[in-house]
Amino acid sequence: IMTNILDILACPLCPGKLSCDGGSLKCALGHTFDISKSGYVNLLPPGKGKNSHTGDERDMVKARADFLSRGYYDRLDTRSAEIICTSTQDEVTLVDMGAGEGRHTLKTTSELISRGKKMLSVGFDASKYASECGMKKSRVAGLSEKNPYDMTSRASLVFIPANIFSLPIVNDCADVCLSMFAPIPWDEAYRVLKKSPDSMLLVLSSGKNHLIELRSLIYDSVNISDSLPEVPEGNDSFVSAGTTELCYTAHLENSEDIKNLFTMTPFYYKTTEEGKKRLYSQNELDVTVDVNYTIFKLK
Repeated sequence: IMTNILDILACPLCPGKLSCDGGSLKCALGHTFDISKSGYVNLLPPGKGKNSHTGDERDMVKARADFLSRGYYDRLDTRSAEIICTSTQDEVTLVDMGAGEGRHTLKTTSELISRGKKMLSVGFDASKYASECGMKKSRVAGLSEKNPYDMTSRASLVFIPANIFSLPIVNDCADVCLSMFAPIPWDEAYRVLKKSPDSMLLVLSSGKNHLIELRSLIYDSVNISDSLPEVPEGNDSFVSAGTTELCYTAHLENSEDIKNLFTMTPFYYKTTEEGKKRLYSQNELDVTVDVNYTIFKLK
């Protein structure tokens, strides 16, 4: 029987299980977390949440949401679903460690459902705005309910603000951990994955030609580096099971899409005004999408 989201959630303050009490989640020690109107529960440890609110966070989330809603990156999620399908059983619990505003988690989950999988997906991100955005999408797609934490709920997809290096979920609960263009919490991935040969950590990282045209516009000289994620030295929990590449050209149709893509990249903070001006003068742009998929299995 497919688990309910409450079967895997844990209190971020003491690792006790959480239960639903009206409009809140509570643990046995009385730590209480309110369910927001959009359906997320903020499980960021105190202090960390307050520190992470920069003024432009909402703008970045909006830029990501607007760009991704245009479908330019949907092929990434189709490939993720294909890879996950090769290795797992009929019921899949997927943990996205750094889900952003949720579109990738949602598209990957929807793809897997369309391939006959029963899904429980949880997208974790340090941003409350991003989780709120994800929950709204999840409800619109019919993958979540008004209160996904009710024990009768069969929600397939929930987004929760949390620290990905200290996830508020129990040990050995996930079939797949997904990490897309984010720091990889290796120890947490090992802790939460079921100790099974089928379990996997799937990491998506930028290939050497990723967005090369955009980089050529904003920088005078472009550094080409092709570094694949590797198991850290001294970590004997994971072994790499190979990398595949997805590479295609996306035609950005207008200046707004170009600007939104730029705003959601790390280049946004490192570009001169001159570079921005060159980019913003473009009305359309072909960009190379070059992504590496590395599968890590438990040793």
